[in-house]
Amino acid sequence: MDRRVPWMLSAVAVPLALVAGYGLAGDRREPPRQPLAAAGTVAEYPSMTALRKVEKAGVAYDLGWTISSSPLIVVAPHGGGIELRTSEITSAIAGVNIDGTPLDDPPADGTQHTQCQFMGRLPAGQNGRLHVTSEHWDVEECLILIAQRTHALSVHGANKPGKVAYVGGRDTATGAELAAALRVAGFTVVQPAPADVAGTSIDNFVNKDADGAGVQLELTSDLRMELFPTRAGSPSPRGRAFVDAVRAVYA
Repeated sequence: MDRRVPWMLSAVAVPLALVAGYGLAGDRREPPRQPLAAAGTVAEYPSMTALRKVEKAGVAYDLGWTISSSPLIVVAPHGGGIELRTSEITSAIAGVNIDGTPLDDPPADGTQHTQCQFMGRLPAGQNGRLHVTSEHWDVEECLILIAQRTHALSVHGANKPGKVAYVGGRDTATGAELAAALRVAGFTVVQPAPADVAGTSIDNFVNKDADGAGVQLELTSDLRMELFPTRAGSPSPRGRAFVDAVRAVYA
């Protein structure tokens, strides 16, 4: 009986030790860790407010705006390194650089529109984590400017093939005018935009202008690179035609 007691205890102790996270030799085994998401595959922040509590301005991103008396505001919510060339296109439509300096290729009429840009400045391949969807893009400084204006236009990058401009948003009348003007200028346009880039939610920041209806412009990568072949450079002839067509609608 004395010999059986230690064996019985050890038979019970072994599974208990395993359940407690110990190996047979008594070494501590940590539970398996959850795999980390690949950088840039998902929006890591639930809002811009949350993002700005963690990411450092001037290091991870820049936020800027220019203000004019125009009733239009043009917004690049994912500018800089997030959705390439959306910053350049936004400034060209606004008619002024985001720092307030003149464009190298200014518009002929000289009119300037208000603009607001959030620009990723992380190394290439890392800016995806700064992407926050339009329904959660609560940049207070920009929302104030948007609410003060009767027209809002947001410029996005669409992850779709070809050289195509998708026109969405709740301001379908202006969107239709914009689509017609771009087609006349020789561009391929889809309006209304498909559901995944429709931009019709009332929570979308572009639909928070004075009349609750803005225009969302989604441009494919191939189109953006055709419009502005180089970063922070002047538009190509096609780029100038695109910008002029958009500006004419909002003249």
